[in-house]
Amino acid sequence: MERKGGEKEMKGKLIYPLVFLLSLWGCAGGRTFWMDIRYIPGPLAEKAERGEVVAVNAFRDIRGDRERLGDWTRPRGRVDTFMASKPVDQAITEAISSYFLSRGYRIVPHMGWDLKPESLSRIPADLVVGGEVIHLKSEAWTTVRTKVKVHLQLQIHVGRVTEGKVLSQKMEISKEIVGVTSSPERVEETLNKELSEAIDRVFQGIL
Repeated sequence: MERKGGEKEMKGKLIYPLVFLLSLWGCAGGRTFWMDIRYIPGPLAEKAERGEVVAVNAFRDIRGDRERLGDWTRPRGRVDTFMASKPVDQAITEAISSYFLSRGYRIVPHMGWDLKPESLSRIPADLVVGGEVIHLKSEAWTTVRTKVKVHLQLQIHVGRVTEGKVLSQKMEISKEIVGVTSSPERVEETLNKELSEAIDRVFQGIL
């Protein structure tokens, strides 16, 4: 009988550290998810025979933290991190280019536009587009369901070369969605959907 009691005591000594380690694992530091920021053409993005040339000037990322896109707070206090798969300024520049390509414009990359009307005459295009990434963040919280909050803010400048005019508009969206399936792919999809719809709206108001 003493041997059996000793076996129970030994099992208890093994089980409790294991439970403790599993509990620590649940609260441990989270993972990193890499998100692909891109433009998704909407249902109205039918190509038109435009033929105009658009020079897409490289956007500038002026956010304080240029590396992170946000966090995902999980149960037991674990926090995962969202990171962009490529520099955000490059991703936004490519997203803007994709918008114009989806509508039949000809795209040429451009560097060095100072966003001022005085420098438009030196740009070999009909239009030039540039701007800044002021805010771009996607955060998620999971309890029973997942809640995703997206905050976007871009400053867009469109120069009409032949007219020597620059039109500017700030694009800003802050949206919260509850009940999103808890997967990194769905959070990425939510961010890109909101970004794409915002790009559609801002250029419909300028062009």
